[in-house]
Amino acid sequence: MAEGKVASFVYPRLCVAYFCEFAIWAAWAGTLSVFASSSLRFTSNEVAWLYCAIPFGAIIGPLFVGPLADRFFAAQKVISVLHFIGGIALFVCGYLCHTHQATFPSMMGLLLLSGICYMPTQGLINSVVFQNLSKPSMGPYVFVFGTIGWIISCLLIAAFFGGEKSYNFFFVGAGFSIFLAIYSLTLPNTPPKGITPSEGKRNFFVSTFGLDAFKLFKDPAFALFVICAFMASIPACGFYFVVQTPYLSQMGYPSPVALGTLNQFSEIFFMTALSTIVIIVGLKVVLLLGMVAWFSRYLIFALPGYGIAPEYDFVFSVIGLLFHGFSYSFLYIGAYLYAESKAPANLKTSVQSMMIFLMLGVGQVLGAQIYPPLAKYNQPVVDNVAVSVDQLQTSDKEIDLKSILKPEVNVPIPAWNGDENSWIQYLDLASQTKKLMGITDTSDSRNVDLGKLLKDQPLTPQSIDTLQEDKLVQDGVRIQYGEENKGEITVTVRYKKEDLKKICEKISAGKPDYSLTRRHWLEAQAVGWKNIFTIPAAFIGVFFLIFLIFGQAPKDTNKEQTT
Repeated sequence: MAEGKVASFVYPRLCVAYFCEFAIWAAWAGTLSVFASSSLRFTSNEVAWLYCAIPFGAIIGPLFVGPLADRFFAAQKVISVLHFIGGIALFVCGYLCHTHQATFPSMMGLLLLSGICYMPTQGLINSVVFQNLSKPSMGPYVFVFGTIGWIISCLLIAAFFGGEKSYNFFFVGAGFSIFLAIYSLTLPNTPPKGITPSEGKRNFFVSTFGLDAFKLFKDPAFALFVICAFMASIPACGFYFVVQTPYLSQMGYPSPVALGTLNQFSEIFFMTALSTIVIIVGLKVVLLLGMVAWFSRYLIFALPGYGIAPEYDFVFSVIGLLFHGFSYSFLYIGAYLYAESKAPANLKTSVQSMMIFLMLGVGQVLGAQIYPPLAKYNQPVVDNVAVSVDQLQTSDKEIDLKSILKPEVNVPIPAWNGDENSWIQYLDLASQTKKLMGITDTSDSRNVDLGKLLKDQPLTPQSIDTLQEDKLVQDGVRIQYGEENKGEITVTVRYKKEDLKKICEKISAGKPDYSLTRRHWLEAQAVGWKNIFTIPAAFIGVFFLIFLIFGQAPKDTNKEQTT
């Protein structure tokens, strides 16, 4: 009876730990790309390298952490130390952003440290879960709290901490990490297993990364499975997490971080359904469906770029987001299950280590590098406008802008926000939360909004002439200047009607009788998402066809060995 009480209490304790585990990653996974590019002014290549922190953690972390937990220290203690160090790294990231000291080398170093500390904790916390549950089959009921933690973390950041526009997400991630560092010490003791005689004879590097599993490549069917799964994973999560929030932002949707949680809502459903689907269709079909899901998902995201049914752009984007649970579960989890079925009993651990190293490590590093070259060759039509330095003002009376800036300065083009009466605006969690709490905006800052000024009219030469220039004012615009743009100043921009006409002429390719809607305005500022999504989709499609034609369903190797 006592054991039953302990077991029943272990479950909620493990659920809390798993909730926090994924709340940490979620805090910056969906926000960093936009913040780093817009606020820190990092290049797309630098942003892509920041997103390599987690996969590099999957590659480097096991070298240092796995042996410690397996052979010398209790898992919960190693988790505590790692999350404390990782939490401090995230906190310092936020502090550097707050004090305007953030540089790419410093942020890359800190996030890499965070990733190296974070990734090993996923395997360690899984070990704690499986070793302390009364039935291993209860594992998925714990794992689902990781998905819930991801959702709650994103919603909190979107509603209360400024979303992708503020560095506060670093502090949220740090808070979850340090809390989990303390909380993990209360988890059930999971002592190290020590070194078995067989492990003592194995090469350390080979056992760490599961490289002894490569002997299975003598089997052509296994080699083809690993190659196709690995290649399909390259344009999957590593690429997707870099582009998700920029895509939703450039499409003009409010609260892209909150909207992105549709990924995890769908993941809850598909994760719980996967085991049943495997029984019905088999593992080869599951893996093929995972590839089809990524292929279809990217084509759905590309549809607005092809101009297909523009009134349904938002619907297409939502469908693409909801495909995440399908694509992630069937490709990644399906690949792990496939590998488990193909591997003999003595190499199952090695095969899983190899698949994680390839798909979550190398695959995600390569995937993160896809976006920069695609963005480079699919630049926006227009994302800024050159204005006279006379159109800029600063609150600092001692600064003469003409002495530090060029006669013409590039500034962002005016915003054109959506209809405030549209139901889509309810997705703006920060705004809706403030309304529910009775908080009103008392700031004196001016933010030009062409949507309010035009009142559902398109931008034409005639409608521009009717606008009042004293309404075309934007406060809080940051301008970089000096050698290598190391200096920065915040100014107020006063746009002129001629500035709007210059932008419109560029968008309309010089046509004098242009009539531009908000959709045209947003498309001109966005990178070429049509190509950026279509090319990875085609890449996945190639390996889908190869595996469809030549791949084989796995046989139960354990059953073969016993007959």
